Amino acid sequence: MINGNIDEFVDKLWGGEEVIYTYKGKKYFSQGYTQENGDYYFELVMWEPKTEVLWSIEGHTNQESLDAFLKEPLFDGKTFWECEK
Repeated sequence: MINGNIDEFVDKLWGGEEVIYTYKGKKYFSQGYTQENGDYYFELVMWEPKTEVLWSIEGHTNQESLDAFLKEPLFDGKTFWECEK
């Protein structure tokens, strides 16, 4: 994210909004939603250069899911916060 508000960006992730962003030339997509059984599901998908689900979590609240996402080294071995710097 360049020239954006990081708090607004994280709020979008918390709310499960569909968010598209790039890091080191790779395009990522994150979203979260409540499944029919009531479980919350959150995922990180790499869109480019190839499409694949890199990480997902379910059965937790959206806050627990976001906390787990922010701590995982998903971006070339770095966490979201390490990349954001």
